[in-house]
Amino acid sequence: MPRAARTVPRRKPRQKRAEDTVVVLLDATERVVSKRGFHAATTNHIARAAGVSIGTLYHYFPTKEALVAAVVQRMWQSELMAVMQHASAFQDAPLGDAIRLAVRALVDEVGRKIALYRSWYTEASHLGDLATGLAMTGQATLFIQSVLEAKRSEVRPRDLAFAADLVVKTALAMARTGARDYEAQIKSGELAEELGDMLTRYLVLEASPARQ
Repeated sequence: MPRAARTVPRRKPRQKRAEDTVVVLLDATERVVSKRGFHAATTNHIARAAGVSIGTLYHYFPTKEALVAAVVQRMWQSELMAVMQHASAFQDAPLGDAIRLAVRALVDEVGRKIALYRSWYTEASHLGDLATGLAMTGQATLFIQSVLEAKRSEVRPRDLAFAADLVVKTALAMARTGARDYEAQIKSGELAEELGDMLTRYLVLEASPARQ
């Protein structure tokens, strides 16, 4: 049986120059994988796109898989940031409006790098540290649960912990799957609109759709 490719960085950058090099490598990995796909992309392609030697690439990342795993972690972090930048809306706006706003931010983030998401989801969905991904999902879930608790009188489900977990995981699954299955609907905004309506109807008492 062939040995599994290493999926963790060879070493972590300790200086600003090294951190900058890692960012350049990850940016190049995104561009190459988006253009060529995961299977066709090589470390030589990535090093060339980054403008560094192959030796420099291997100084930080032992394999293509390790590069892509680091990119995936960065994608997950961007998803979380896209949603959390609208945290104040959950305090100030009606719950349904805030849900739709957060869903649109998430879907727009996927749409911004749709080719990269499609390649990861169809060719390399095994890459990305599971514990890290679950921790980020957990952060979003705890935030949504706190919102539901604060707005309890507006919320339909009884089990708020379960409802928050279900909503977060459904939103993530549909946005990521959308890169593969619903590209046109992501670009038109239809996926964000329908997903936002669906989650609002589940969560909010007497919720009405955004469209009339």
